[in-house]
Amino acid sequence: MSNFPHSVDFKAKQAEFSNYIRDPAAFPCPEDVKPERMQMYRSLFFNNVESFLSSNFPVLRKIFNDNQWQRLAQDFFAHHPSTTPYFSEIPEEFIAYLQNERETIADDYPFMLELAHYEWVEMALSISQEETTATGTQTIADFSQTISLSPLAWPLAYQFPVHKISPDYLPLQAPEQPCYLVVYRDSDDQVNFIELSIMSYFLLHTLQEQQTINIADCLSKILPENSDESLESSAIEAIQQFVNKQIILIR
Repeated sequence: MSNFPHSVDFKAKQAEFSNYIRDPAAFPCPEDVKPERMQMYRSLFFNNVESFLSSNFPVLRKIFNDNQWQRLAQDFFAHHPSTTPYFSEIPEEFIAYLQNERETIADDYPFMLELAHYEWVEMALSISQEETTATGTQTIADFSQTISLSPLAWPLAYQFPVHKISPDYLPLQAPEQPCYLVVYRDSDDQVNFIELSIMSYFLLHTLQEQQTINIADCLSKILPENSDESLESSAIEAIQQFVNKQIILIR
Protein backbone atom coordinates (compact mmCIF):
# COMPACT_ATOMS: atom_id res chain seq x y z
CA MET A 1 0.00 0.00 0.00
CA SER A 2 1.24 3.49 -0.83
CA ASN A 3 2.51 5.63 2.04
CA PHE A 4 1.04 8.73 0.37
CA PRO A 5 -2.50 9.60 1.47
CA HIS A 6 -3.41 11.09 -1.90
CA SER A 7 -2.29 10.28 -5.41
CA VAL A 8 -0.57 13.10 -7.28
CA ASP A 9 -1.22 13.90 -10.92
CA PHE A 10 2.34 14.77 -11.84
CA LYS A 11 1.47 16.00 -15.34
CA ALA A 12 -1.13 18.35 -13.93
CA LYS A 13 1.30 19.51 -11.25
CA GLN A 14 4.03 20.06 -13.85
CA ALA A 15 1.61 22.07 -16.00
CA GLU A 16 0.59 24.16 -12.98
CA PHE A 17 4.26 24.78 -12.19
CA SER A 18 5.30 25.68 -15.75
CA ASN A 19 2.21 27.83 -16.44
CA TYR A 20 3.00 30.05 -13.49
CA ILE A 21 6.66 30.32 -14.49
CA ARG A 22 5.69 31.32 -18.02
CA ASP A 23 2.95 33.79 -17.15
CA PRO A 24 2.32 34.58 -13.47
CA ALA A 25 -0.18 37.28 -14.43
CA ALA A 26 -2.46 34.70 -16.02
CA PHE A 27 -1.89 31.63 -13.81
CA PRO A 28 -1.96 31.25 -10.01
CA CYS A 29 1.01 30.19 -7.94
CA PRO A 30 0.87 26.47 -7.01
CA GLU A 31 -0.71 26.24 -3.58
CA ASP A 32 1.83 23.80 -2.16
CA VAL A 33 4.91 25.85 -3.10
CA LYS A 34 5.95 29.04 -1.35
CA PRO A 35 5.52 32.12 -3.59
CA GLU A 36 9.08 33.19 -2.83
CA ARG A 37 10.41 29.90 -4.15
CA MET A 38 8.25 30.06 -7.29
CA GLN A 39 9.44 33.59 -7.92
CA MET A 40 13.03 32.38 -7.66
CA TYR A 41 12.33 29.63 -10.23
CA ARG A 42 10.59 32.06 -12.54
CA SER A 43 13.39 34.62 -12.34
CA LEU A 44 15.97 31.94 -13.09
CA PHE A 45 14.18 30.67 -16.19
CA PHE A 46 13.06 34.03 -17.56
CA ASN A 47 16.35 35.82 -16.95
CA ASN A 48 18.27 33.09 -18.79
CA VAL A 49 16.00 33.35 -21.82
CA GLU A 50 15.96 37.16 -21.78
CA SER A 51 19.75 37.30 -21.50
CA PHE A 52 20.13 34.96 -24.45
CA LEU A 53 17.77 37.06 -26.56
CA SER A 54 19.65 40.24 -25.63
CA SER A 55 23.03 38.78 -26.59
CA ASN A 56 21.81 37.36 -29.91
CA PHE A 57 19.70 40.33 -31.00
CA PRO A 58 21.84 43.28 -29.81
CA VAL A 59 20.49 45.85 -32.28
CA LEU A 60 16.88 44.87 -31.64
CA ARG A 61 17.56 45.15 -27.91
CA LYS A 62 19.18 48.55 -28.34
CA ILE A 63 16.31 50.17 -30.22
CA PHE A 64 13.76 49.26 -27.53
CA ASN A 65 13.68 50.87 -24.11
CA ASP A 66 13.81 48.59 -21.06
CA ASN A 67 10.04 48.38 -20.62
CA GLN A 68 9.40 47.62 -24.29
CA TRP A 69 12.08 44.95 -24.33
CA GLN A 70 10.86 43.28 -21.15
CA ARG A 71 7.32 43.14 -22.54
CA LEU A 72 8.56 41.62 -25.80
CA ALA A 73 10.72 39.02 -24.04
CA GLN A 74 7.91 38.19 -21.61
CA ASP A 75 5.39 37.76 -24.44
CA PHE A 76 7.76 35.35 -26.19
CA PHE A 77 8.46 33.49 -22.94
CA ALA A 78 4.76 33.19 -22.11
CA HIS A 79 3.24 32.34 -25.47
CA HIS A 80 5.75 30.61 -27.72
CA PRO A 81 5.62 26.80 -27.39
CA SER A 82 9.37 26.18 -27.73
CA THR A 83 10.27 22.54 -28.26
CA THR A 84 14.07 22.73 -28.34
CA PRO A 85 16.15 21.84 -25.26
CA TYR A 86 19.12 23.83 -26.65
CA PHE A 87 19.77 27.46 -25.78
CA SER A 88 21.55 27.93 -29.13
CA GLU A 89 18.22 27.33 -30.90
CA ILE A 90 16.27 29.92 -28.92
CA PRO A 91 17.01 32.69 -31.50
CA GLU A 92 15.42 30.59 -34.24
CA GLU A 93 12.42 29.98 -31.98
CA PHE A 94 12.20 33.75 -31.48
CA ILE A 95 12.08 34.26 -35.25
CA ALA A 96 9.21 31.74 -35.46
CA TYR A 97 7.41 33.62 -32.68
CA LEU A 98 7.74 36.97 -34.46
CA GLN A 99 6.62 35.48 -37.76
CA ASN A 100 3.72 33.36 -36.59
CA GLU A 101 2.53 34.35 -33.13
CA ARG A 102 3.40 37.95 -32.35
CA GLU A 103 0.32 40.18 -32.29
CA THR A 104 1.48 43.54 -33.62
CA ILE A 105 1.25 46.39 -31.12
CA ALA A 106 1.86 50.11 -31.44
CA ASP A 107 5.45 49.85 -30.16
CA ASP A 108 6.47 47.32 -32.82
CA TYR A 109 8.62 48.54 -35.67
CA PRO A 110 7.63 47.39 -39.18
CA PHE A 111 11.15 46.04 -39.75
CA MET A 112 11.32 44.04 -36.50
CA LEU A 113 11.03 40.59 -38.08
CA GLU A 114 13.54 41.38 -40.83
CA LEU A 115 16.05 42.87 -38.39
CA ALA A 116 15.72 39.87 -36.08
CA HIS A 117 16.21 37.50 -39.03
CA TYR A 118 19.32 39.38 -40.13
CA GLU A 119 20.80 39.20 -36.63
CA TRP A 120 19.90 35.50 -36.41
CA VAL A 121 21.73 34.85 -39.73
CA GLU A 122 24.88 36.42 -38.30
CA MET A 123 24.65 34.19 -35.24
CA ALA A 124 23.83 31.06 -37.26
CA LEU A 125 26.82 31.56 -39.55
CA SER A 126 29.15 32.21 -36.62
CA ILE A 127 28.38 28.78 -35.10
CA SER A 128 27.79 26.84 -38.33
CA GLN A 129 29.65 23.54 -38.59
CA GLU A 130 29.83 23.87 -42.38
CA GLU A 131 33.29 24.10 -43.92
CA THR A 132 34.65 25.06 -47.31
CA THR A 133 37.44 23.38 -49.23
CA ALA A 134 38.74 26.57 -50.84
CA THR A 135 42.43 27.23 -50.24
CA GLY A 136 44.43 30.21 -51.40
CA THR A 137 43.40 32.48 -54.25
CA GLN A 138 41.43 30.95 -57.09
CA THR A 139 41.20 32.51 -60.53
CA ILE A 140 38.65 32.14 -63.30
CA ALA A 141 40.46 30.48 -66.20
CA ASP A 142 37.60 29.74 -68.60
CA PHE A 143 33.82 29.58 -68.73
CA SER A 144 33.73 25.79 -68.45
CA GLN A 145 34.76 25.93 -64.81
CA THR A 146 32.11 24.85 -62.30
CA ILE A 147 31.21 27.21 -59.50
CA SER A 148 28.99 27.02 -56.43
CA LEU A 149 27.88 29.17 -53.55
CA SER A 150 29.79 28.67 -50.30
CA PRO A 151 27.66 27.06 -47.59
CA LEU A 152 28.94 29.88 -45.38
CA ALA A 153 27.41 32.59 -47.60
CA TRP A 154 23.72 33.47 -47.51
CA PRO A 155 22.21 35.91 -50.03
CA LEU A 156 19.33 37.82 -48.47
CA ALA A 157 16.60 40.18 -49.66
CA TYR A 158 14.74 42.48 -47.29
CA GLN A 159 12.23 45.31 -47.64
CA PHE A 160 14.19 47.39 -45.12
CA PRO A 161 17.96 48.15 -45.02
CA VAL A 162 18.41 46.09 -41.86
CA HIS A 163 22.19 46.53 -41.81
CA LYS A 164 21.74 50.29 -41.27
CA ILE A 165 19.15 50.19 -38.50
CA SER A 166 20.23 51.76 -35.21
CA PRO A 167 18.73 54.01 -32.52
CA ASP A 168 19.48 56.90 -34.91
CA TYR A 169 17.86 55.26 -37.95
CA LEU A 170 14.42 53.75 -37.43
CA PRO A 171 12.52 53.83 -40.74
CA LEU A 172 8.77 53.46 -40.46
CA GLN A 173 8.24 52.86 -44.18
CA ALA A 174 10.17 50.58 -46.50
CA PRO A 175 12.20 52.28 -49.25
CA GLU A 176 11.05 51.83 -52.83
CA GLN A 177 13.95 49.50 -53.59
CA PRO A 178 14.52 46.26 -51.63
CA CYS A 179 17.77 45.74 -49.75
CA TYR A 180 20.04 42.97 -51.07
CA LEU A 181 22.84 41.57 -48.91
CA VAL A 182 25.14 38.60 -48.65
CA VAL A 183 26.24 37.60 -45.17
CA TYR A 184 29.24 35.28 -45.08
CA ARG A 185 31.91 33.84 -42.82
CA ASP A 186 35.45 34.37 -44.03
CA SER A 187 38.59 32.25 -43.67
CA ASP A 188 39.32 33.91 -40.31
CA ASP A 189 35.86 32.82 -39.07
CA GLN A 190 34.67 36.42 -39.01
CA VAL A 191 31.09 37.11 -40.14
CA ASN A 192 30.79 39.96 -42.64
CA PHE A 193 28.21 41.38 -45.02
CA ILE A 194 28.23 43.04 -48.42
CA GLU A 195 25.44 45.18 -49.83
CA LEU A 196 24.60 43.85 -53.29
CA SER A 197 23.36 45.21 -56.58
CA ILE A 198 20.33 43.42 -57.95
CA MET A 199 22.53 41.63 -60.51
CA SER A 200 24.93 40.39 -57.84
CA TYR A 201 22.03 39.21 -55.71
CA PHE A 202 20.51 37.40 -58.70
CA LEU A 203 23.91 35.79 -59.36
CA LEU A 204 24.25 34.46 -55.81
CA HIS A 205 20.59 33.48 -55.59
CA THR A 206 20.98 31.52 -58.85
CA LEU A 207 23.96 29.66 -57.40
CA GLN A 208 21.98 29.00 -54.23
CA GLU A 209 19.24 27.33 -56.28
CA GLN A 210 21.52 25.51 -58.75
CA GLN A 211 24.08 24.28 -56.18
CA THR A 212 26.72 23.75 -58.90
CA ILE A 213 26.80 25.20 -62.41
CA ASN A 214 29.46 26.08 -64.95
CA ILE A 215 30.22 29.75 -65.51
CA ALA A 216 28.86 29.81 -69.06
CA ASP A 217 25.47 28.46 -67.98
CA CYS A 218 25.42 30.80 -65.01
CA LEU A 219 26.00 33.81 -67.25
CA SER A 220 23.21 32.72 -69.57
CA LYS A 221 20.83 32.67 -66.62
CA ILE A 222 21.72 36.03 -65.09
CA LEU A 223 22.37 38.13 -68.21
CA PRO A 224 19.64 39.31 -70.60
CA GLU A 225 19.71 38.04 -74.16
CA ASN A 226 21.97 39.97 -76.53
CA SER A 227 23.73 41.67 -73.63
CA ASP A 228 26.89 43.54 -74.60
CA GLU A 229 30.45 42.62 -73.66
CA SER A 230 30.67 45.25 -70.92
CA LEU A 231 27.79 43.68 -69.00
CA GLU A 232 29.35 40.23 -69.36
CA SER A 233 32.69 41.60 -68.19
CA SER A 234 30.98 43.15 -65.16
CA ALA A 235 29.41 39.80 -64.32
CA ILE A 236 32.75 37.99 -64.63
CA GLU A 237 34.40 40.63 -62.47
CA ALA A 238 31.68 40.20 -59.84
CA ILE A 239 32.15 36.43 -59.84
CA GLN A 240 35.92 36.83 -59.42
CA GLN A 241 35.44 39.26 -56.53
CA PHE A 242 33.12 36.79 -54.81
CA VAL A 243 35.67 34.01 -55.47
CA ASN A 244 38.37 36.14 -53.83
CA LYS A 245 36.21 36.40 -50.71
CA GLN A 246 35.34 32.66 -50.87
CA ILE A 247 31.67 33.50 -51.24
CA ILE A 248 31.74 31.65 -54.57
CA LEU A 249 33.82 28.50 -54.84
CA ILE A 250 35.47 27.17 -57.99
CA ARG A 251 35.11 23.42 -58.08
